[in-house]
Amino acid sequence: MDYGQSRKHTTRDRREAYPTIVESMTTLEKYIWVANALYKAGDKGLTLKELNEKWVRDTSISNGKPLPRQTFDRWKGNILMAFGIIIDCRPQSGYRYYISNPEALRQGELCRWLLDTYTTVNALSQNTILKDRILVEEIPSGRDFLTGIIKAMRESRIINITHKNFQYSNPFTFPVAPYCLKMFQKRWYLLAQSVNDESIRLYGLDRIVDIKETDEKFVLPKGFDAKSYFSSFFGVVLDTDIPIQRIVLRADKYHQHYLRTLPLHESQREIFTCVDYADFELILRPTYDFCMELLKVGNMIEVIKPESLRHEMYTWTKNLWKIYDKD
Repeated sequence: MDYGQSRKHTTRDRREAYPTIVESMTTLEKYIWVANALYKAGDKGLTLKELNEKWVRDTSISNGKPLPRQTFDRWKGNILMAFGIIIDCRPQSGYRYYISNPEALRQGELCRWLLDTYTTVNALSQNTILKDRILVEEIPSGRDFLTGIIKAMRESRIINITHKNFQYSNPFTFPVAPYCLKMFQKRWYLLAQSVNDESIRLYGLDRIVDIKETDEKFVLPKGFDAKSYFSSFFGVVLDTDIPIQRIVLRADKYHQHYLRTLPLHESQREIFTCVDYADFELILRPTYDFCMELLKVGNMIEVIKPESLRHEMYTWTKNLWKIYDKD
């Protein structure tokens, strides 16, 4: 395995691999660029010359300057440290570099998201002349407090958050231990343990008025895994009183394509297909936000199983009908 100089990290190397909040993101963007270029090359990989040709052509990241071998060798180790991506080399094939564990990107949601986001940002930044013809969705909740929360997570520091619940007129300030962040439907959410009562709750960043870092540290529970924690839920309604169930949805001949290309949940799999519809199986807790997601598409999705969820959807639609019945 060709790690180059990855085993001998200086203080500068470690600082490059994990940029601080106040440092420029340029170095991280360069790591993402290299990983993305090699990932796209697949198992065939790229020689350093081929990689350099792509690098120099992309002046937005390289400023037209080549990537020195010594720098590339150092970056391979830093990319491994930062993202768990192994850049290996095949000497017998002309020293072609490739990603030897592509599953780290296929299964690693954050790494994949970073690569996808960088690719999009890079394409847009090179085509600002089209700014009036490319429309994007705004995610305002991450603008003010996201970096501060990430810093507290990295340093395992308790933070005081001032949170304004939609149900109350006045905000409340209290200490929390930040466990993880989750993006869901254009909003960022913080999963944290309330220091006062030790309960774990989810807080929308768009409802946070202020945060203050404290000197107090916390210990993340041993074995805590953010993805596993949310695996039985559709989104951000964490109601454990609702049992995990096998759900079968029937999508009509038009909407079935949307469910295939953008699954509702990681457990989703297609179990039957015909000309008029397709059936999809999901294993999750049918919480309130899941029901609302099904209602969004009206009669294009039908709940087949379980009967309890089918009845709940009937109740929602019956109440909706009462609102418009007089028109």
